[in-house]
Amino acid sequence: MPKSKQWLLGIILCLVLFFAISALLFFRVYRIDGKTSFEIGRPSDSLLVQKTVFFLKRNVPFFKKAGFAKENEKIGWVSDIHADRFKRRDINSGLMFPRRYSDYLPKVFDELRRLGIDTVIATGDNTNSGDDNYARALKHIAEEKHMRVIWVRGNHDNEKVMSILGAPEKSYYYIDYGETRIIVLDDVESNGDYQGTIDPTQLDWLKDALHTPKQVIIAMHIPIFDGGLSSDNVHDFTGNDFPFVGGLLPRYAELENILRSSGNVKLVLSGHWHVPWQKEYNGIRYAGEAALTRTGYFGAYGVIDLKNDSMENFSAEKN
Repeated sequence: MPKSKQWLLGIILCLVLFFAISALLFFRVYRIDGKTSFEIGRPSDSLLVQKTVFFLKRNVPFFKKAGFAKENEKIGWVSDIHADRFKRRDINSGLMFPRRYSDYLPKVFDELRRLGIDTVIATGDNTNSGDDNYARALKHIAEEKHMRVIWVRGNHDNEKVMSILGAPEKSYYYIDYGETRIIVLDDVESNGDYQGTIDPTQLDWLKDALHTPKQVIIAMHIPIFDGGLSSDNVHDFTGNDFPFVGGLLPRYAELENILRSSGNVKLVLSGHWHVPWQKEYNGIRYAGEAALTRTGYFGAYGVIDLKNDSMENFSAEKN
């Protein structure tokens, strides 16, 4: 082969290699609102680099000794993102602005990252109407902010949404995070009953999942108690006002008995009511977080201290 052709072939191969590496390290493609978008990011944003770092942290002795594999003692918490195109949504639990999820969720993730937190629990109603595009948008924001999100299914989230977000097919699972086991439950009924329930199959699975020496946090969407939107308030824990939280719903009696009997459940997180609340019941702390874009709670998020068994509420809008 003539040298000129060899040079030409070499240049072509170099260009192909360059574009292949660039595609892996820099270029990102995602689809939101029915439109395909392209983005040039940093090498650290790419899936290839993230997967490589993940592998090194957990399998290479040097990284383990250096402390890079240590789980953070704090995790974040958001709820009822209701990502959608609608400017406002007026419901019994208050006025919401679903479109502003794209403003507040990145701000919340930035605040959490500044605190050294890279893991957050999202307790359901991640999308407002089960639109695939908004599930992809949420996933994109989490990836862009390098945030590991433990997604919980809400009554506004269908199976496709949860699949896009990366949840297992059954939508109930657990993750061991340091000395804590985070158990995600799916208490959304297929018939659309907003009170929710846990079926016998899932209860049997839960009994096995609770067999661990670790402390346990339960994450679910619909609270196990009645009430939540009454004008009556109660004082709890820090002396703050929280919405009235009624008695245990009969349909959750068996679940509550399983959680109480385990002896290692410290905290049960819920969403659905769109306002913050806390209640101690049979030695377990139950809590709810405000909706991300609800009037009065814009940019709401929580920080859970796993070591000290404490929790604080914040707002990204006020920071």
